[in-house]
Amino acid sequence: MTDVAPPRPDLRRARGDRTRRAILEQGAQLASVEGLEGLSIGRLAEHLGMSKSGLYAHFRSKEELQLAAIRTAAEMYESALVVPALDEPPGRTRLLRFVDLYLDYVRDGPFPGGCFFIAAAVDPARLRARVKALLAEEQRKLLDFLGEAVRDGQARGEIAGEIESRRLAFSVDALLTGADLNFVLFDDPGYLELARAEARRLLDLPPSA
Repeated sequence: MTDVAPPRPDLRRARGDRTRRAILEQGAQLASVEGLEGLSIGRLAEHLGMSKSGLYAHFRSKEELQLAAIRTAAEMYESALVVPALDEPPGRTRLLRFVDLYLDYVRDGPFPGGCFFIAAAVDPARLRARVKALLAEEQRKLLDFLGEAVRDGQARGEIAGEIESRRLAFSVDALLTGADLNFVLFDDPGYLELARAEARRLLDLPPSA
């Protein structure tokens, strides 16, 4: 039998994928400041110093660009927050790791306008059915992740079992949302630290834990 050489990688396609990813990351970052509705092909082209025709090769409409930006932001958050949190033991430790990563990401991460998803959730673009559905899907994933961490903590005896997991997951999500909004409005990282301490209070831990 003759050896069959493995297929050569498509370098041009790989470069194209990297270019598209870089464009979308810039788009998501811009949307955190100027709003998802403000993210148009023309505005992004201006921001990147590209031609509109060059961007049309990647995205055929404003809505397609917005949807792609949401998916890219979700991938960025998963890589920066969810994956590291999953390295921690299930339960309270994992939940607190996610909280800390989130608050640090709001302060030091790549989105200058604060949390991309909080900004997008109140943006006029959400009135489009496909945009709203995708944002809702990402929010559902977050609540499911938080709820699972709570249930794991309850099963391990780390979190009070009488607290409904859905309620506690909602409380943690609301806490993170409030921390982001106040940090952005007042430019005061103290609100992030308040949220960090309050998350530990919610889980019956001292603030320094």
